[in-house]
Amino acid sequence: MSEGLVKYEGAEYPIDTPENFQKMLRILRCHPERWAEMLGCPDKVNTMTRRVEERCKTLEGQCEMLMRLMKRACCSANINFSQITIDEYSDDSQVNLDQPVKSLGGDYVDDFPVAPAHVIRLQHSSRPGWTPTQIRIDMNLAGGANNYLDFYISFYLGPGDGAAGELGKKIGPTYRGNQFLNKDGGQIIVPFPKYKGAPIDVGSLERLIVEISNRSGGGTNLESAQVVILYDNNKFFEMCRVDICKPDCGGACGGGGGGSSSSIPQ
Repeated sequence: MSEGLVKYEGAEYPIDTPENFQKMLRILRCHPERWAEMLGCPDKVNTMTRRVEERCKTLEGQCEMLMRLMKRACCSANINFSQITIDEYSDDSQVNLDQPVKSLGGDYVDDFPVAPAHVIRLQHSSRPGWTPTQIRIDMNLAGGANNYLDFYISFYLGPGDGAAGELGKKIGPTYRGNQFLNKDGGQIIVPFPKYKGAPIDVGSLERLIVEISNRSGGGTNLESAQVVILYDNNKFFEMCRVDICKPDCGGACGGGGGGSSSSIPQ
């Protein structure tokens, strides 16, 4: 038998005394600290096992939640717009706020021109949700006037088609016309405001609304106006396709495809 092995059975002395225990460790060439670490291994293994089990349970819960969300998103009853409708907007990088909101009463007018001390409210047509990036405005004043400073412009995010006091949430500051147009009519591109430092989403059931108020004192009518909001249509298309929702996919599709548009909470 090799001298490196310790013969315990039938030993003439026990190893439960400190002196004999130290002698055994010297024979084994094992430092006491390493021996203590080895004895602590079962406890460490048990602790690691409990942690792995807890993480597995957490992961199972997250997967179950994701599957529930996916089932809800893929349900046809929860889809606001079909993939066909979404595809129609994939090559259009702008949204026109060109639909006058009528029958508001008071200082509101139903259409152009907008006389002094009057207001017009414009909104876009119903469409899948989108994320504005830039504002472009052009205005045609009566008689070739160019004092755009007297026109106040405000944006709102809401359900649209509401009463005069039901605009929704105001977005950004109250602009003046000269922030969008120079005296010579040259257009100034203005970034769309952000909310809490993040881009603002316009949900599928919402409307972006603009109100233009004519506060000129010289009798200058606003004959017409064009309000164009730009957005990234390529990013819109990539985010709004969920192939896994297709009935014939079976969970094996990789990438996008026909889901519903979504509105991120703001």
